[in-house]
Amino acid sequence: MNLKLIFTYFWKLALCGITFFISMAVSGIMLSILGFESPALPEGTDANTILLWFLLGSVILAFSLSFVSRSLRANWLVRWVILVELMWVIGVVGMVIESFFFMTTGVVSSLISALFTMLNFLLPTLFLSGLVAALFRPTQPFEPFWDCLRNFFAARKTSTWIWRIVAALLAYPLVYFAFGLIVQPYIQDFYAAGQFELAAPTWGQLMPLQLVRSLLFLVVSLPVIVWWRRTRCGLWLVLGTSIFVLTAFMAVITTYWFPWQMRLFHGLELLADALAYAGVLTILFSQPLENTKRSRNVLATSLNRS
Repeated sequence: MNLKLIFTYFWKLALCGITFFISMAVSGIMLSILGFESPALPEGTDANTILLWFLLGSVILAFSLSFVSRSLRANWLVRWVILVELMWVIGVVGMVIESFFFMTTGVVSSLISALFTMLNFLLPTLFLSGLVAALFRPTQPFEPFWDCLRNFFAARKTSTWIWRIVAALLAYPLVYFAFGLIVQPYIQDFYAAGQFELAAPTWGQLMPLQLVRSLLFLVVSLPVIVWWRRTRCGLWLVLGTSIFVLTAFMAVITTYWFPWQMRLFHGLELLADALAYAGVLTILFSQPLENTKRSRNVLATSLNRS
């Protein structure tokens, strides 16, 4: 990586962070005007410090999503929508839903507070995703929207889609519980004691919760696979890293008041979850580059004949 590329990334990521920071402040003001009451912050924290950590986290988010944006052969609008879905659904909605059961802090203490938290991140998500899509463009030519969809679904028989979708839906809960049990001895005391406004949900709550999150994650991850035109290994690494950063944004990166042990082991758990889950999606739904080109040629030939 040369100095010019480093400098280019530096100013682009800095601009993304500033945009996220400003849009988040504007979002809070707009919600107050609309009549929403800002929920109480976690105990022992202050708004200015949290905003600074969000600024750092937004730069990390932009960096991870830049690799997604540069790897999709789609125009700005399509890439913007894909990035918005990834960031808001996985990084915000999915994490707020989970935090509703794992924490008692003000931002998720009630349905209204949880709704405020999700809406508060909507405007920053729209602006940050749009800026990432504009600044980090793919090097390859764009492909027509409908052609990409047809190529993707024409690559496999209709009968195979059912078991692949079922397997993908079950994959995330299985991965989540497997790695969660591994790190549980290192972090369970914090939840059991209710420290840092943490709570321990029951198995009856965890099972449907993770199935819902799995459905959300699958819906927003599939478009990345549809428009991906690089190697399968690259898809696994980029998608897995992005899911990790998105899930860690609220749970690890910005929760500066959590003890380092919890952030470390929880971060390792989220990293393992993301890479394993992205690996399953890559195996189930992606196809080698040569197969993608072949299906595209077959489809083009059939359309010409018709």
